[in-house]
Amino acid sequence: MGLNLFKKKEKTEEKNKVQEIDLTTCKYPTENCALCNKPGCDKKWGGQYWHKKCLRSAKGMAKGMI
Repeated sequence: MGLNLFKKKEKTEEKNKVQEIDLTTCKYPTENCALCNKPGCDKKWGGQYWHKKCLRSAKGMAKGMI
C-alpha cells in the first residue's frame, strides 16, 4: 500500500448548495442585503440591512484594510 498525497478531495454537495434563506424567521423579510442583494435581512447597521453572515464578512474585510 502506498500513500497518494496528490489525490483530489471530492467536494460534497452540501458545500455547493446555495443557502436558501427562510423569510419567515428573519427580522426584515422585505429588505435586500447591502452586500449580496438578497432579501431577508437580520441586522440593520450603518443605515443598511445585512444578513448576519454578510455583516461578519464585511467587518472582517474592513479590518484587513486598516
